[in-house]
Order: sequence, then C-alpha cells, then structure tokens
Amino acid sequence: MLRRDFVGLGTRLAVARALGLAQPRAETVLDAATRLREQTHILAPPYLDAHAHSSSALLLAYRALSGGPSRRESPVEGAALIRRMDADGVRRAFVLSTAYQMAADAFGTRTSETAEYTRVRLENDFTAAECARYPARLVPFLSLNPKRDYAVEEVDRCAEQKMRGLKLHLWNSLVDTRQAADLASLRRVVERAAHHRLPVVAHILVGAVPNYGPDDTERFVREIIMPFDTLQISLAHLAGAGGFGTQEQACFERLIALCGPDTPYASRVWTDMAAILTATTPADDARRLGELLPRWGVHRVLWGSDNVDDALALTRKQWPLDATAWQPIAEQRGTALVAA
Repeated sequence: MLRRDFVGLGTRLAVARALGLAQPRAETVLDAATRLREQTHILAPPYLDAHAHSSSALLLAYRALSGGPSRRESPVEGAALIRRMDADGVRRAFVLSTAYQMAADAFGTRTSETAEYTRVRLENDFTAAECARYPARLVPFLSLNPKRDYAVEEVDRCAEQKMRGLKLHLWNSLVDTRQAADLASLRRVVERAAHHRLPVVAHILVGAVPNYGPDDTERFVREIIMPFDTLQISLAHLAGAGGFGTQEQACFERLIALCGPDTPYASRVWTDMAAILTATTPADDARRLGELLPRWGVHRVLWGSDNVDDALALTRKQWPLDATAWQPIAEQRGTALVAA
C-alpha cells in the first residue's frame, strides 16, 4: 500500500471512532487503495497503433460533396501520423487507406464505376506514398468496396506495389452478409487477399443491417474466416463499431465462442480495441470489457487510435484491468500480421 493510502485509511478510522460509526473493514479499504493505484498508474505506451488512417485532400473534398461525414478536418499525411505517434510513444502503425470512402454506398452517392475506380486508386496510392516516406514505421494497407467489379484487380495492383494489407469497412460499403451476392463478393476479395498473404483489418458490424447481432458475427467467421487457412485477420473495434454497448458486447462474446484461445483459429484471428474506450464509456461497459478481454486473450488484442484525439489518454483513463493485463497489448508489434 502507498503512503497516501495508509494516511487515507488512518483518517477514515479516526473519523469513524470519533463519530461512533462502524469502522471500515481493512480489506475494503485495501481494495479501494488497489483500485486507486491501478487507475493512477500510467500504462506503458503501445509499440503499435494497429488502426490509424491516412486521408488526402481529394478524399476530404469528395466526402464533403457526396453526403459523407461533415466535419472540419485537414488531410492526414505521413508526417502528421508520425507527430501523433511520437507524442504517444508509439513506434509503428498500420496505416489504413480510406479509399473505401471513395466508393462508400453508405454516402448514398454513386458515380460511374470508371470514375470511382480512378478515385480509389488515387487514394490507395496516396497512402502508399505517405507510408513510403517512413518505411520503418508506417505500414500501408489498401482499401476498397468489396462489392465492386474492380475489387480483385485493385487487390492485385496494390499487392504488386508492396502494400502490406487490406482494410475493409463493411458498414461504409453496406455489405450485408445475409445477401448471397454481397457474401460472394466479400469472399472473393478476402480469398484474393489471402492468396497474396495480405492480412485483413475488417470493420464488420453494419449498423444499417436491421437487428445486426451475434448471428451476423458468426456468419462472417464461418463464411469468411474459417475457409481460408492462410488468412490473418484483425476484427476492428472488437468486432463492433466503436464503443462497447450491449450490441458490441454480444458480438464480441460470439467471436470469443468461435475463435477463442482454445480454437484452431486463435493463431490467425486478432482484434483491435480502436475507439472502444471513450470519454463517455459507462462504467458498466468498461467493467464488462474487463471481464471479456481475458476470455479472448489480451495477447491477441491490438491497440488502435482510429485517429481519435487523445485516444491513448482515454484508454489509460478507462482501462478496466491492471497494468499487467495491459502489458501484452503494449508490447504487440503486429508482426504476426505484417512482418517488420
């Protein structure tokens, strides 16, 4: 126990005696002191940010014109990512192209596929070029809408250009795996990535699908992950979409049941906790996270910023376990997905 904890305990006992109140049990105070130590302990900086994004001026302009998220922001270039990483003590980052937003069905705007593919190529090339400026630290991932006819061609092109992985955002792309055509397109793209030994980072929860839930998580696992033995995949946001409410908890629990540490898939299925702990995370949600992470295995969890301001500070503030449980996450280098 720290000296300040002894002081706090002594003060509480003295006040209780003076007022004739029941004195606090020693183990209760000790538990409180332990929690205090854990909360105030500065968690080690993670070596890897497994969920960073680049974005070009062209992407921001297109998004503003096409019904995408409207907010004031600047392009995210390699130098900006390095500054953020240095501020947090992060050494390496998976830089996920946002080219999928150039083809986002969720925006409700479509152009010709030829024009769209030109935009997608330009955004993937932007990510590749920015990462090439810092090759020891930034790892480029291409992205696209897997429903498009050009999707496999773009995977091949980017693999030839030595991009190191594939990012899929099923919600932006409005991929509904309950629909046979969408599922077939998704399988085709993931199979191609596995052929090139490109790891996949996938945002799989699609809020636009009515009553999306654990059965949809299971369908993704059985139809997309299990068939491809060479596939290495990280499910973004713990198979959710950010935050850790009841929907996300149920989906993560199903993922644990299917790909937990005692399954044949444990060595090739990962998760990242990007945007899981936020400034508004309820205490009950954080507590449930603390219960589920050990069941999944903290050594299979990657930290990610998702380009959120103060993401690491928020994680440190809301982290529901102790520093020992955090350490395997901090030490992750992501080499099982992308070799150094």
